[in-house]
Amino acid sequence: MSIEDRIPQLTDKELENLHDNADRISKGAASKQQTEAARLLPIIANALVERKKTRASEAAEKKVTRQKDMADARAKKAAQRKAAKAEEASAE
Repeated sequence: MSIEDRIPQLTDKELENLHDNADRISKGAASKQQTEAARLLPIIANALVERKKTRASEAAEKKVTRQKDMADARAKKAAQRKAAKAEEASAE
């Protein structure tokens, strides 16, 4: 399995480390590793960007869900208060 195939399975930290290592190697003395690192850098960078987009969209979805839940809870609480007031008024 090539390193390219393993990129999707890497954790964020592992991917960042791979990027840092590839960047360091690509700036070193000319070698086969330097060529491979230079080839992998755009692939790694793209994976990092995609993960950042995914995290941002997941956070946005989570925020919207939380806001809806809070609005529902407020509406339920207001309805309970209204029912309690109506019951209180009818008891008088």
